[in-house]
Amino acid sequence: MRLPASTLPCLFGFALATAAPAAIAQDGGRTIPYAALYAPLAAVKQADPLGIVTSSVCAESAQADVPLPGDLKVELRDAAGHHPLPLDAHDCITLPPRVGGAVSDAEIWINQPRQAVKLVEAFAMRTPTATHISYGQLMESLPVIERLATQPLRIGGLPTQPPQGVELAWPPGTAQRVTVGTGASEHAWTTDTQGHLRIPFDSTLPASTPVVLSTLPSALQPYSQ
Repeated sequence: MRLPASTLPCLFGFALATAAPAAIAQDGGRTIPYAALYAPLAAVKQADPLGIVTSSVCAESAQADVPLPGDLKVELRDAAGHHPLPLDAHDCITLPPRVGGAVSDAEIWINQPRQAVKLVEAFAMRTPTATHISYGQLMESLPVIERLATQPLRIGGLPTQPPQGVELAWPPGTAQRVTVGTGASEHAWTTDTQGHLRIPFDSTLPASTPVVLSTLPSALQPYSQ
């Protein structure tokens, strides 16, 4: 039996339940057109050439407080055959990129009905890898979100308003601190009881402005309200 998602480390990104049409497969389970699942991921890749956003497709239980089935299987099926897509520790799969006519004949097969398992597309931002970074590095995801807002394909779960800043998260329990700038121009923020803090974007600050994190955050995401 698989552990419910609540027991796994949070990806702390944006997630949406796919609205891709599904069909009953002849050998049981159901199929979803590959192109319908991959389109949002392709849009993110186009708007994010630097790889700031990590995209994945994850399986979630369709029923609250019910774990995923232990025999859950996902495959990519096309004219060349059936290709298993293993699930990682977060119950996510990697969709292999496909081009041209290879898209139209491909389907994602899942051996569980819609009532038991749903697929969601999750997007998480790159987190800092050092405690001393620049303001430009801290706010690097904001231009990506702004570009995604101009895409013809609307990606549910992503902010529809211009981002106002970034929210950082740590495990709750220990206060964390972020400082931006030095000397008289220094500003500081501390985490709330949930381990989160928000830093609004300041267009007057140079990208080279120093930023100091007390420890590395577990996640980062833009916020728009």
